[in-house]
Amino acid sequence: MAQTSIITGQYVCIHQTAATVVQRVIAWLIDMVFLYIAGLLVSLGLMPFVFALEQETFAIVATTLLTLALLSYPLLMEVFNHGQSVGKYLVGIKVAALDGSTPSIGAYLLRWLLLIVDWGFMGVGLALIVFTKNSQRLGDLAAGTTVVKLPKQTRSINTYDLYFANNHYTPTYPEAALLSLRQFNVIARTLLTQNEARAINIARLAEKTEQVLGVSNTKGNAELFLLTIYNDFQYYASRVV
Repeated sequence: MAQTSIITGQYVCIHQTAATVVQRVIAWLIDMVFLYIAGLLVSLGLMPFVFALEQETFAIVATTLLTLALLSYPLLMEVFNHGQSVGKYLVGIKVAALDGSTPSIGAYLLRWLLLIVDWGFMGVGLALIVFTKNSQRLGDLAAGTTVVKLPKQTRSINTYDLYFANNHYTPTYPEAALLSLRQFNVIARTLLTQNEARAINIARLAEKTEQVLGVSNTKGNAELFLLTIYNDFQYYASRVV
């Protein structure tokens, strides 16, 4: 499987695995089944209008609505569902920018416009996914995006980790209050993520967090340090609210 190296806004390299051709094809097939079922339901919903309109007019209206839904589905789902269609969600993959951020609407639009080339000209998109470094079809190459596997989050930050909720909790790093919400989310996501690069990502993020906040890791353990920063941030945030 191709590995994509993603640089976060805090300049920490986090490795993610590109979705395989099989995963993307399965996601596409699921989407087709979903659209077929949705089309049947829409057709049934339009049945009461059959007698109100001429048969030819009804056929034109129904065909137009179904065609618009089919064409706009990939774009609308990815824009409004964080880079995931129904198929991608069920398979556990999503569209992401190469720098790890959420693609812009323009990027989603560009990769959507090139769908006709990717899937309509002798499998150009399929070939590119197989042979490009980051498993990108033409639309991805043009938009600066790729499709990645979502990491399995088998570990969760449980309530016993949330020491900040204790009235007797004393924060260790007051500087944690200076973190932005985006930086905090990177820490939370890194702690939750379970993959082969987890230990490396945590160590790098801990080092970067020390630099950003101007503090030293007094815990002796990168994960414990980040968890302490996590709780300290929550502590100060809860006091503001």
